[in-house]
Parts: sequence; C-alpha cells; structure tokens
Amino acid sequence: MSLRLRGDERVLVRVPDWLGDLVMAEPALRALAQRCGRITLAGKPRLMEVLGDALPGCPRVDANELRNWRGHDVAVLFTNSFRSAWTARRARIPRIIGWARDARGWLLTHAFEPARERGSAPLGIGVVGRGARYLPRPFGSTCVELVQWLGASVVDPRPRLRATVQARERANERLSGFGIALDAKFTIVNCGGRPGSTKAYPSELWMRALAPRREPLVLVCGPGEEASLREIAASLSNAHACIEEVAGLPELVALCERASLMLTADSGPRHVAAAVGTPLVVVCGPTDPRHTADFTHATRIVRMPVACGPCHRETCSQVGENALRCMRAVDPLRVGAFE
Repeated sequence: MSLRLRGDERVLVRVPDWLGDLVMAEPALRALAQRCGRITLAGKPRLMEVLGDALPGCPRVDANELRNWRGHDVAVLFTNSFRSAWTARRARIPRIIGWARDARGWLLTHAFEPARERGSAPLGIGVVGRGARYLPRPFGSTCVELVQWLGASVVDPRPRLRATVQARERANERLSGFGIALDAKFTIVNCGGRPGSTKAYPSELWMRALAPRREPLVLVCGPGEEASLREIAASLSNAHACIEEVAGLPELVALCERASLMLTADSGPRHVAAAVGTPLVVVCGPTDPRHTADFTHATRIVRMPVACGPCHRETCSQVGENALRCMRAVDPLRVGAFE
C-alpha cells in the first residue's frame, strides 16, 4: 500500500486525549487538512473546543462512537494506545498509520518504531531503567514527523491558537467584573491540582510564590482541582478565581491572549498560553521537560533535579521527607520573581 495520502481520500485523525498534546499536534493537523482538503477529527468533543474556529470544514466527532470511524479510507493515530488502533480495525479502515507502541504494531498497516535508548538514563537525565526505553522527544515533533511521511508539508511547525469572538467577549466581561480594564496587565496563574497529584505545585508554595506580586492575578484550574484554587485565592487580596463560571477551554484561550504572563505547573494550559504567544514560567517536577522542548523561547523552565525523577508518575513513590521532593525543592521565590 502507498504511504502518501491522496487529496480525495477520507482521512480520520485520532487526536490526543490530553490538552497539551492536542495543542502540540495542531501544526500537524493543519498540514493534514491542507494536504487532504478535509479531515475528520476524532477525540473528546469538549477538549477539541480549544481549537476554536481553526480547521473550518473539518468535522469533529466523538472517538468513543464506532460509527464515527466507519467510512474512512485512512486513520492517522496521534494517540499511542492499543484501543485507538483496535477501534480503527473494527471500523474496517483500510489504512491505519501510527507509532508501534502499546503492543499494537500488528494492528497497523503502517507502523513506525520510535527511537529507543537501552539501559542508562535517557540522554543523561532521569533514573536508570530496564530494557529498551523510548527516547524523550517533544510530542509535537513526533506528530510533524508522522504527517510528513504521509506527504503533508508542515511549513509552520509552531502551534497556534486564536480565541473565537464569543470567547473574547466572555473573557472581557469576566475581567471587567474583576475590575481589570481592557488595557491593564494581569498574570494568569494555573494553580489548581488534584489531591495527591505529583504534577501540581503544592498550594502552600503557590501562596508564597504569589504573595509578593502586586498586579492582578487571575487564577484558573482544571476540573476536579477547584479546592486548591479556592485555598490559594483566599490567601491573596489581588487574586480573582475563575471556577464555576468559566465557559471551558475557548475562554481559557481568550484569557491567555490578554494575559501578560502565565505561571503554571507543567500541564495542558501552558501549551494553550504558548500557542497564543503568552510568556510562561513553568514548574517541572516529575515531568521531563524534553517532552515539551519545542518553541520555548518565551518559556522559563524552573526545576530541581532529584535522584528519583523525572518519573512522570501521577502519585509520588517516595515517603517521608523525600515525598514530592521534586516539587518542594523548587524555591517559590524563583517561580514568582519573573516579570
């Protein structure tokens, strides 16, 4: 079978299920749409709202519904899961293209093997593992590489987002309610965290980091992270909490467009801010910054190397004084001092 896509083929793209990965995949999606004229995006409908009005004419469907997969000539899998490849097979899509991961290579008609490093810590950072491990690479670069093999030319590899008119109106309304004028500077702070998550900068450290700042602070968080955000907002007189009323990801894009700076842990909203051009300070604890190393000229990474990381675990494997050491070792003053 030919690998290169034809302009008349019906192409379904299984987009990532994580916000940051979806944003990093945007240049590859843009290139595929230009190559094919139209593609179908299969993923989580609420998550795909972050793309706004981009990729007009490209349907967005729920990836959990098998009927949405049927009738396509090609499936391009940006996810690495076994389930995505199995769903494409069940839908009888003739060509299934993706990375040979999660024991799914036999399900793909065109399977690409990621680069590996055996034995030692990957490129000198992290703990020594067993067997052959995948090299840490920016996710956006792997998506670009995949679509270029299909004949899609990625002229502009930087992720780009634009807020919709409606989202900008909602964001302006909200900021006005906070007393923040149209021309006023403010910092957006993504400071929520699920209880027990290693990937969230602890609330008490956010309080210390934000206390010296005098500009308005607009605090945001993801679903299930509201408790820590409320705790932080209550400790600061200049903080405004966006919680129940937030109209989802489209408004987050609009808020990032207006912000002069974002402070955040290494999570999805950092990629939204980067895609609209907002400068960033990013705290990396258990996450490896090499997975997100593309287009970081306006990003300051703050991290402290520890013997047990980066581990990418959702819960910390350490106990006692070593628990969550990768986050607690990051000085709050380093996080909050950036202008």
